[in-house]
Amino acid sequence: MAEAVFRAPKWKRRVFESYDSPFPLPFGQRDGSERPFRVYRAEMINNHVVVRHAEDIEQLYRKGYFGKGILSRGRPDFSISDPALVARWEDTRSGLPLLTSRKFQRRVAWAERVLREQGQEDSSARAILEEYTRPRGAGEAPPDPEMDPSPDPSAPPAPAAREHGGQAVGGREPADSRERAGPGPARKRQREEEYVLVQETASSPRGEAETTEGQLGNRDELVCRRNPFRIYEYLQLSLEEAFFLVYALGCLSISYEEEPLTIMKLWEVFTVLQPTFRATYMAYHHFRSKGWVPKVGLKYGTDLLLYRKGPPFYHASYSVVVELVDDQFEGSPRRPFTWKSLAGLNRTTANVSKELMLCYLIRPSTMTEKEMESPECLKKIKVQELILSRWVSSRERCDQDEL
Repeated sequence: MAEAVFRAPKWKRRVFESYDSPFPLPFGQRDGSERPFRVYRAEMINNHVVVRHAEDIEQLYRKGYFGKGILSRGRPDFSISDPALVARWEDTRSGLPLLTSRKFQRRVAWAERVLREQGQEDSSARAILEEYTRPRGAGEAPPDPEMDPSPDPSAPPAPAAREHGGQAVGGREPADSRERAGPGPARKRQREEEYVLVQETASSPRGEAETTEGQLGNRDELVCRRNPFRIYEYLQLSLEEAFFLVYALGCLSISYEEEPLTIMKLWEVFTVLQPTFRATYMAYHHFRSKGWVPKVGLKYGTDLLLYRKGPPFYHASYSVVVELVDDQFEGSPRRPFTWKSLAGLNRTTANVSKELMLCYLIRPSTMTEKEMESPECLKKIKVQELILSRWVSSRERCDQDEL
């Protein structure tokens, strides 16, 4: 079967990270010892596949760029720090989030509202938060982010975590994150979220920075406090990414209401949630196996976007439209094109420096619908790629004149 000729991808000018080897992970180490095969965990929440555990999030994104953050544009690196404060206090190097006093008080108000919803009286809620967010003490250094800042036994419990729109909100970590988190950046990020540095205005001691009127001057200082209202960054996987990790790599387990889902059940559920899932997954599986990093192409009106190595390094090279046909190239098209709509899509793709590709998934005419109900049907599917290019008459004349 003929294959399309791929062009070299367009390298991004600013790259802020190094490329790490993607999955599958190596099983052996240099010293000859075997490292255990790890299965990451995800959950079905509101018809979405979400990874909660911080270390799993880091590994799944870094080794193959699977998924995207629910609070970030892409990489799951959401931070509550104020950029202006980070620039002003760059010499602090504490590793803790920096907040203005106004933003901190806003988070205190949110936490107070949560306590009220849990049945606490106003005075009791305020007392709990005042004790919970009290300063760590004059002259006391902020906690080392590499250490485990255990909560003060005398401090009352923070507002309980709850689910809201797929985001965990509250003062406690998500379920089982404390037990499973190990050393490293993921552990560090969890501990950083427990404490924050708040920029507050304090009166200067007598004799320092006195004003012309003889009054005491004011100066800004950073005060370490407990974070009263934490919002956790999760990793959301597309259905194609999730199924690839489960079926092709076997390194992910997806559960619904704490019950693991089998491969056959996932194939069935994902098809119900997304009627085009079978076709898009076949294309996803094909391009992932060839070394591309496919992402959802909805924002450009297509099914997939193809990246070389990953979004941090290259711009997407191709916008892919997927069609499932029989071996006579017949069948009901998923996306019936007219010449006008095809030309418009091609022009939109060219305006964002990409090429439009039609990916035909060819199934045998003898394949029944019953066989399509199992992912084993992938073994009988053939793929043909067709890259469309826009014909420009003036450019064609120039090429003819040169000949």
